[in-house]
Amino acid sequence: MKLYDAAMPGTRGARVRWILEELGIPYDVKTLDLRKDAKQPEYLEIHPHGRVPAFEIEGEAIIESAAICMQLADLHADRGLAPKLGTPERARWYQWIVYAPATLDGPIVERLFHTALLPPDKRRPELVERADATWKTAAPFLTKTLSKQDWLVGDAFTAADVVVGYDVALAANMGMLEGHPALQAYLGRLSSRPAFVKAYEGG
Repeated sequence: MKLYDAAMPGTRGARVRWILEELGIPYDVKTLDLRKDAKQPEYLEIHPHGRVPAFEIEGEAIIESAAICMQLADLHADRGLAPKLGTPERARWYQWIVYAPATLDGPIVERLFHTALLPPDKRRPELVERADATWKTAAPFLTKTLSKQDWLVGDAFTAADVVVGYDVALAANMGMLEGHPALQAYLGRLSSRPAFVKAYEGG
């Protein structure tokens, strides 16, 4: 198994590292320079948009971090990171895993770029305002569930917590959890997991 990622803050490859560590699966990492390596024809055969992450498993390439997480969770169903098919828990699992990249990723990553990563003259305050407006709705939506239970899908940690937890951790780095105690507590539970530490800190 090989993960293609980039050496820069906030890549969605963190999700894949995290779930692999949760599963205890050995894997290789190919770190790309997005300005050069990711535009080479051989990598574009793996990821046609020249982005990260991409993941190779049994000779097949998969792109999109949420899809990779779902596939790994299903391949290792005995580890309990994916609820059984056809159950209400499975429906909520799908909901959260789709919700994160569809609703949270763009605004949160955009906010990161336009408050920290881009040079000051390239930053656009209106995009930060748009991201904050999305978060103003998203944070209460997450809180509605996480104020009643430890994890997003019932009582068990699942791949949904990996996918959404990536966004919550990124938001925390920008001070976006202030005033949201349920999300702060959730991040505390996530960050205490050994797999989280290994994925994010190389522990």
